[in-house]
Amino acid sequence: MALTYRPVDVADLPAAFAVRLATVENAVTLQELADDYGITPDSLAQSMRSDVRGWLCEADGEVVGFAMGDRSCGEVQVVAVLPAHERKGIGKALLSRVRDWLFAEGHAEIWLLANPDPDIRANGFYRHLGWEATAEMRGCDRILRLRRG
Repeated sequence: MALTYRPVDVADLPAAFAVRLATVENAVTLQELADDYGITPDSLAQSMRSDVRGWLCEADGEVVGFAMGDRSCGEVQVVAVLPAHERKGIGKALLSRVRDWLFAEGHAEIWLLANPDPDIRANGFYRHLGWEATAEMRGCDRILRLRRG
């Protein structure tokens, strides 16, 4: 299986949303993305014209994961990988691209929202990569921070 990584284009958004909606842990619906986070295909397309950038991973031409960040505030907005492609280093590779871009944009510290449930694998994933949980919450999500090393 050949993996390729490239920047996300607006034309990739339907495939990216399909990946996000297919995740098992921290699953959400399109309606929840809109209601809880204000994210719709149209709003994301608009954001990509200014401060939001992302990367995706394709396996033999199929989008299997993506990650996006917002340079205006230093937020990693999403890292999502299809369940059949988890544990192959795709999430780490995508997160690294967003992290490096946000630091290159001048942020000394970046952040993301994560489910605080310790049984959710993402917690261990982020901690292993140096992210630190804060006491800060946004809705039901905990804020994790990473400082430039």
